[in-house]
Amino acid sequence: MKIRKTLFLKLICPVALAILITFWSEAYSQSDQSGNPVKLQYNYPMNQPVKYISTAKVIQTMDFGGQTMEVNIKTAFGCTVKANGNQGSNMKLEITVDTLGQSTESPMGSSGGAVADVTGKAFNIVVAPEGKSVDVSEAQKFTYTIEGSGETDLSQAVSDFFPVLPANSVKPGDTWNFTDSVTSKSTAMSMKMMVNSVNKLEGYETAEGMECAKISAVISGTRQMTVVNQGMDIFIKGPFSGTAEILFAVKEGYFIRQTVTTKMTGNMEITSPEAMSFPVVMDMTTVSEVKK
Repeated sequence: MKIRKTLFLKLICPVALAILITFWSEAYSQSDQSGNPVKLQYNYPMNQPVKYISTAKVIQTMDFGGQTMEVNIKTAFGCTVKANGNQGSNMKLEITVDTLGQSTESPMGSSGGAVADVTGKAFNIVVAPEGKSVDVSEAQKFTYTIEGSGETDLSQAVSDFFPVLPANSVKPGDTWNFTDSVTSKSTAMSMKMMVNSVNKLEGYETAEGMECAKISAVISGTRQMTVVNQGMDIFIKGPFSGTAEILFAVKEGYFIRQTVTTKMTGNMEITSPEAMSFPVVMDMTTVSEVKK
């Protein structure tokens, strides 16, 4: 049992962290306060950088041989977004990494810290007007390693950073469905998600001195991951559900805050050196917001 416990504690941290690397994307729209439907599009202002900070937390609980174990992982990703012209009908955005790091609390103790190698790095990404990533190849050039989780690159942090806006317009009180698949891959892990959200434009409120549309969403789906760590193959799969909320600045054309809370109940399988399977529960919260 001692050997199994040690294996579990070594492997559970990179699996939880892999989930946090990919930030959530949802579909949203809005209308003006007169009730007329309006199509929402991103329009970051030229010569006015917007700073964001995204924090994420996973509480991962495992029933391991009749013993309950818990691992808490926190990550932070701070960046500055600056309009850098257009590429056809799409936006070119310059992303500068302000901070990146993670910390882990487990029965084995504490670990983690800031990833200094990528702080200050800048690259361009191409994003469609509705927020969908078109080209993140420059971000893929910047790789880094977080203790215990293997190597990844900055595309994992920015690919789904911007909430995706639908093609159709809605007015306050309207609801709409959105279904999407999300695929993420790095040296250490690959992940696939199927996501469905039922969205509603709740109304308007002021945030950071700007008039913002407030949108809520009820989300559900499935997630499956394969993680390679310390020569071992780990597979985790299960359904998840949760809620999301976004504030989007109407005139300014960018999101102010996005909060996503989900819970996944699934199973983890380890194929070597000893085959094991056990239930796992992951409670995840991600907050991305403008930093003044």
